[in-house]
Amino acid sequence: MSKETKVVFAILPKVHLIDLSGPVQVFYEANQFGANFKIEYCGLKENDSVLSQQGLHLAGLQSYEQVQLSKDDYLFIPGMEFSSIKEGQLARGYADFYNWLHKQYKNDVNICTVCSGTFVLAASNMLTNKTCTTHWKCIDYLKKNYTSIKVVNDQLYVKDGNMYTSAGMTSGIDMALFIVEENFGPVITSKVAREMVVFLRRAGGDTQGSIYLDFRTHINPAIHQVQDYIIQHPTVKNSIEELAEMVNMSERNLTRLFRKHTGISINDFKTKCRLAHAETLLKHPCYTIDHIAAQCGFSDGRQLRRMWKEHYGDSPAAYRVR
Repeated sequence: MSKETKVVFAILPKVHLIDLSGPVQVFYEANQFGANFKIEYCGLKENDSVLSQQGLHLAGLQSYEQVQLSKDDYLFIPGMEFSSIKEGQLARGYADFYNWLHKQYKNDVNICTVCSGTFVLAASNMLTNKTCTTHWKCIDYLKKNYTSIKVVNDQLYVKDGNMYTSAGMTSGIDMALFIVEENFGPVITSKVAREMVVFLRRAGGDTQGSIYLDFRTHINPAIHQVQDYIIQHPTVKNSIEELAEMVNMSERNLTRLFRKHTGISINDFKTKCRLAHAETLLKHPCYTIDHIAAQCGFSDGRQLRRMWKEHYGDSPAAYRVR
């Protein structure tokens, strides 16, 4: 049996549950497939009780001072409610905890943050001259208040030495899967992703934005229906007339409303969806460009290469080797 690796979650006041539960579930599932992570939890004091931002009490936590970490273990700091950070939560009563964090880092413990957990490291002066990321809503505040930190604007997670930071929410799952792969390889990682119904582990360099979200900030149900259909059927070459019939509109009205609510045309949205799907499939090394093109609704690999070049400036092959 491989050496047991400890993964400790430091749960701070107003913790966000998904920032905690997502990575926890990754390591739990990894153990079911042969990994050897020991999961523990701690708070700021002995028998601590923490109220999450979602209203769930987490009680009976051991103090961080009772935690024993060794080289190559992992310490996770899930994110907490951002407004409390701006109100100075991390400047009051955290000095001893920050000193303990510095000690763990010097002992080669891997320090990992999810979402606004990055601000804990920033407040403790552990990110000086280091590269990191956080949730997109927090980026500007982090840059403005911690000018010595190299903040990456649009990345799911960043690894700088033995410091890992992630953008937040579900990107904590991506970062945890990356850690599983670092320790136990891609086979176990793919099994965990499948068990958790995560289609594919996203790379750290992937953008925080998404074609599936960026053009859906409107409330028009008919346009949502058309978008859902296009996303779910990338190989179907529906005409605008057919899409209009689907939502009981005229072609002209659908075209007008789609651009009004999304900011782009229907055909541009189709292309972006197909390219996003191709981007995912390119991470499968056994898939040929022609196969990927067929799965994404392109006529052939040549059309995929041309559209990729127009939108991204390079080739699918160049993306594949990043």
